[in-house]
Amino acid sequence: MPNKYQRKACSSRGNWSEESLKAAMDAVKKGEMTIYAASITYQVPRKTLERRYKNNNDKKGPMGPSSRFGEKNEKKLANHMKNMQKNGFPLTIDDVRKIAYQFAEQLNLNHRFNRETEKAGYDWLQGFLRRNHDITLRKSEGVSLARSTAMNKLEVDAYFELLESILTVDDGVLKLSCIFNMDETGLQLNNRPGHVLAEKGSKAVSTVTSTEKGETITVIACCNVEGTFLPPACIMKGKNKKPEFEDGMPPGSKLFMSPKSAYITSDLFIEWLKTDFVPRKPAGRVLLLLDDHSTHCNSVEVLEYANDNDINLLSMPSHTSHHLQPLDRTVCKSLKTHFYEQCRLWLKQNPGRRITRLSFGRLLNKAWGKAASAENAIASFKATGVHPFNPSAIPDYAFTQELTKQMSKSQNECTATVMVEEQEENTSNIASANLEPVPNTFEVRQDISPAIAEPNSSVERIVLNVSPEMITRRPKKIICYCFSSSN
Repeated sequence: MPNKYQRKACSSRGNWSEESLKAAMDAVKKGEMTIYAASITYQVPRKTLERRYKNNNDKKGPMGPSSRFGEKNEKKLANHMKNMQKNGFPLTIDDVRKIAYQFAEQLNLNHRFNRETEKAGYDWLQGFLRRNHDITLRKSEGVSLARSTAMNKLEVDAYFELLESILTVDDGVLKLSCIFNMDETGLQLNNRPGHVLAEKGSKAVSTVTSTEKGETITVIACCNVEGTFLPPACIMKGKNKKPEFEDGMPPGSKLFMSPKSAYITSDLFIEWLKTDFVPRKPAGRVLLLLDDHSTHCNSVEVLEYANDNDINLLSMPSHTSHHLQPLDRTVCKSLKTHFYEQCRLWLKQNPGRRITRLSFGRLLNKAWGKAASAENAIASFKATGVHPFNPSAIPDYAFTQELTKQMSKSQNECTATVMVEEQEENTSNIASANLEPVPNTFEVRQDISPAIAEPNSSVERIVLNVSPEMITRRPKKIICYCFSSSN
């Protein structure tokens, strides 16, 4: 069977509209016309109008058979996929195919899914994506467990409360020219292969790179809310600083040498404060937003120097810079994109040569001029809720909740499939959601093998009551289906 029905260009099948069908059915219901006359007047096939009138169905819908699950159940499956994505557990193609098979089995549907692999077919998946336009295939980005657990409502709310107290001064709000953000990013002396156009059917499409893995150079960026950037400072690994390393760098830039690595240290950070930041900062008190790196806040000398020079250092919560760090949201990503594009062009213009430290300054200068714009800086502070001050600028999907808990007993491991569902006023009849909603309750159902369960006991469900303080948004119901495996 075809998975998508298309009518031929010369065919008139299905050319009638839903509005015409409704008008024809209304005319027949009111007794103004017969079915035959209405079909001619409104250009709706007589048999179609007769069948729709008999079934009281005025929806046109797609041609061909309806979806396997029906509109309501398919929408529920789509909502489950969205909820899993919001909580940091997006489903892969195989996951969706397995869930669809299990869903059809639970609903006792007469399906034709593969019973050996226990998966739905690719044809069904393609049709599902066509019927649900708000779901598409995307390349996911890895987020560490520390980042996913650190982004919680309590930590972020406490950060914004502290930020608001610092921004407020005796004579009003701190000036925009006095609110800064500083961040570091690493650039490699290499180009990165990207998407290219190639001959269809090519088995291998290769791009020449300078080296297998280029040397990393740290770039320190700093700007204020008004969009004014300080000249970038760079850190290279080594002891001896050569003047030619700074050739072609943006005006006012400085180069620091670090014997052990190109990463920033407490000594380099305070040196940057003394030579770059303090000479260029406005008079009076300023705010410098930093990430929670140890080099920024673990040095007593740094804290004393900042206090002596009217610098308020505000550190963000750990592992939250991907949402709260202004420069990390827009400028640093743009800088990397433009830098590696300049590396690609340089290799194209200089075939057979490698990108070295001597070329870094000119490549950085071109990329910095495109990335360090006032527009990017202003957008970065707005996206992170710093200015205009707006804690709600952080989207809801940024806050992840603990969805899975490790359950172990007698060296037994369990794998859990988690389904998150918004509570509804009317409980659905679907087999996978046959429990009544309980406000502020996590419902966990665990099947325990007889070898683990206590004698003469049959444990099927564990209900854990959770206080309302642990629910950061609307009450949710989390159902964990746990399948025990062998030791």
